[in-house]
Amino acid sequence: RQGQMCIRDRSMENLIIGIQNALTLGPLIALIAGVTIGIFMGAIPGLTAAMAIALLAPITFGMQPITAIAFLIGIYKGGTFGGSISAILLNIPGSPEASATSFDGFPLAKKGRAREALQMALFASVAGAIIADILLYVVAAPFSKFALKFGPTELTFVVLFAFTFVAGLTGKSMIRGLIACSFGILCAMVGLDPMSATPRLTFGFIELFDGLSLLSIAIGMLGLAEIIFVLEKKFREKYGLKKVEIAQFGEKRGPNLNLVVFFQYWKTILRSSFIGSCVGALPGIGASMAAFLGYGSAKKYSKQPELFGKGNLDGIAGPEAANSAVVGGSFVPLLTLGIPGNVTTALMVGTFLVHGIEPGPHVFNNQPILIYSIFSILLIANFFNLIIGLLGSGIYSHIIRLPEYIIYSIVGLTCLTGVLAASSTIFDLYIVIIFGVIGYFMKKFDYSFVAFLIGFVLAPEFELSFRSYLLLAQGDPVGLLFSRPIALFFFGLTTVSYTHLRAHETREDRVFRRWV
Repeated sequence: RQGQMCIRDRSMENLIIGIQNALTLGPLIALIAGVTIGIFMGAIPGLTAAMAIALLAPITFGMQPITAIAFLIGIYKGGTFGGSISAILLNIPGSPEASATSFDGFPLAKKGRAREALQMALFASVAGAIIADILLYVVAAPFSKFALKFGPTELTFVVLFAFTFVAGLTGKSMIRGLIACSFGILCAMVGLDPMSATPRLTFGFIELFDGLSLLSIAIGMLGLAEIIFVLEKKFREKYGLKKVEIAQFGEKRGPNLNLVVFFQYWKTILRSSFIGSCVGALPGIGASMAAFLGYGSAKKYSKQPELFGKGNLDGIAGPEAANSAVVGGSFVPLLTLGIPGNVTTALMVGTFLVHGIEPGPHVFNNQPILIYSIFSILLIANFFNLIIGLLGSGIYSHIIRLPEYIIYSIVGLTCLTGVLAASSTIFDLYIVIIFGVIGYFMKKFDYSFVAFLIGFVLAPEFELSFRSYLLLAQGDPVGLLFSRPIALFFFGLTTVSYTHLRAHETREDRVFRRWV
């Protein structure tokens, strides 16, 4: 008992010292600078938080370790919210995980409720991040042990469930959702085979050896596709082919978000925060999946699911709380296992090592004060994100007062320059244009971009896990499945999900299934 009390006293002492370290002048200034840069970089399509960290990490090498970490965490937190700004105002996600936010955020902006949408994104983002950071305090080590149990078999059926879940919830037709998801998987196959390193679907282009860029595809299918769609409407209207009513941007920035209204969505925020925390703690899955799962769960449990995609605050709260919660969740495998949960934390590992910090199982015992300092910085960064985001929300929403031709000219230029800045190759500009045209036709014929993107994002993980699963099975995949309870659980969820979707399939779905 005395030993246990001594450990608790020591942990409390380490926690207090960690909080004091986080509240010193250096880390606080670094947080303010990091959050400001993160929001700015995240709001510009193509310039993500990961890119900002990659560009600015060298300037942290001369800082104190805590100050350097605070600066990078500030960029990470600010960039996660910043992606929603352009997603809501221009229908172009500043970062891939903000794609789901644009589905309801952009319609709200066109209705003259841009400020309300931005503030919902900010409040939900901060709330989700705070919940995730508190969970990080409590369950870091236990959850990392659970994540360690996820082998190829488990990941195969987790991703398979995600495919079924998202394809069924997006769009009016399950078949079209599955087609879009399959097309996303096909596009993800471009590049080198992950096991044999042989080129496939590259058509002789060396630039495709690394695969298609997620950012180029997201900007093309959302940004350029929207421009083409608007141009078509204007063309039809001008030449009298078909009079189409075009939604105009509101003359005003719109009302502020009432806090009473915000707290009405607490169930969505809490649910999405847990989803984001869990997804973040599983290495390699990333914030994009969390955002779409948050959006899907918000739609599933909503009393008015038919309003999603037309301007529903629930459709903003879900993905924003989920993708922000990934930040706290991604530090679980990073700090306890030394495994980065996503690209951003992978970039942060280099800075950690430069400052003599080696993430892994022993860091909690060897450097407990540092760990608690990081936890405290993560929590404090949320409040700076809230303050800086609120101060800028009025400025951001001024954008919608610009004439439509100016907005879409800027959108087109931003799309192309953002991708060029991210990749430094002309080839990626061609990819943006090609997928802009594809996105236009997908939008015109009601094929879900959400399902496509989920298929594209998760396909590499699914392929590698599935092939490893077959190798481990040694000719008996069913036997291996029944010997892995976690995989069997997700297989059951997939079966139930598909059965539920079959019960609600449309006439088009039935005709297509019989034809196949």
